Amino acid sequence: MAANTSQNKAKRKTERPDVRERLLKAAKKQFALKGLSGTSIRDIATEAKVNSSMISYYFEGKDGLYRECLREIGKSHLKYAQDVLTEVNSLEELKIRLQLLIKNLFSLYTEDRDAGLIIVREYDKVHSPAEEVFKETFLKIFELLVQFFSEAQKKKFINKSKDPFILGSLFFGCLSSQMRMDHIKEKSYNRSLKKEDEQQKVTQHLVELFLAS
Repeated sequence: MAANTSQNKAKRKTERPDVRERLLKAAKKQFALKGLSGTSIRDIATEAKVNSSMISYYFEGKDGLYRECLREIGKSHLKYAQDVLTEVNSLEELKIRLQLLIKNLFSLYTEDRDAGLIIVREYDKVHSPAEEVFKETFLKIFELLVQFFSEAQKKKFINKSKDPFILGSLFFGCLSSQMRMDHIKEKSYNRSLKKEDEQQKVTQHLVELFLAS
């Protein structure tokens, strides 16, 4: 009994929330920079300034850490989408809710560049250790958007000839392509989503494009 008590005290002493958070922050930076396959456990541990064994202790390895990074990134955006993509009673309200969703998803790039790069890469992966996490978060946002377009169509805010699933697919495709090519636009044309006026213009164009009759 005394031995078990000592082990429990040692475990509680070892489990430090700050180490876990440092690993998540370091992993996001390294995964964004080098991708999952290009990032080593040593890279993450060195960035976090902890022993590499802590990755196995907290996350059961690099893949587990990658999954947790995706979960951390996705869960707040899913919650926001659930709050925003609700029933609408006017075309103006529909536009506002879409604008809010776009702004929230663009914040992945403008406010947390590492998270944005990870998500853009995740869209392109055929096989990923975080596939289930992606389905539980960002794919759920896509499904909410499709349902949102479908309900708006029933209220005649969207032309009945439009396919809500295709609208949702194109919508997400446009958002991800804007984030993916933003560094090219910034370098070549000095235009970027990081600039408030540019982000507003892109948001306005996207909403008008998808709600065109």
